[in-house]
Amino acid sequence: MHLFFVGMKHCGKSTFAPLIAEDAGMTCADSDDLLLMMPDITSIRSFYRTHGQEAFMMRELEAVEKYLEEHPDGVLSLGGGAADNIPLMNLLKKKGKIVYLKRNEKLLLEKIMKNGLPPFLDPADPQGSFHVIYERRSRVYEEYADMIIDLEVYEDIGRTKERIEREIKEFLNGGK
Repeated sequence: MHLFFVGMKHCGKSTFAPLIAEDAGMTCADSDDLLLMMPDITSIRSFYRTHGQEAFMMRELEAVEKYLEEHPDGVLSLGGGAADNIPLMNLLKKKGKIVYLKRNEKLLLEKIMKNGLPPFLDPADPQGSFHVIYERRSRVYEEYADMIIDLEVYEDIGRTKERIEREIKEFLNGGK
């Protein structure tokens, strides 16, 4: 079985997916790392800016398909824009369980802006453009998710990881 961690950029996917995988004795990968293993992609931002969203989404789908063919089970964290890639979301839904790590919009924007303006935000209105993206992607993630874990603000990674593990186990055991 596969567990797919989805959510907005900086929601905790890349932090918690490997921790959950390690405790479960499963392999773990990050879709950004899978993309960077492709010979024509040396930088995610650069590829996105140069080739555009459609080309990026095609390559993302290819990278995930290849990973799934080679790994019959495991944990995979997806990039924040996976919700915009409906063929990818459909693939995830068929191949495993989707875990949506949901966080507060304002908190996420603050974290995102600390690393500089990403290419998916409008430089003239980063907050407004992020709001539109957040709303759209949240709807998709909620539609596709097998489970939603609302992280909001967490102080301790260890306790939060334990909570995520507990919620996933309860879900996989039928809510028991």
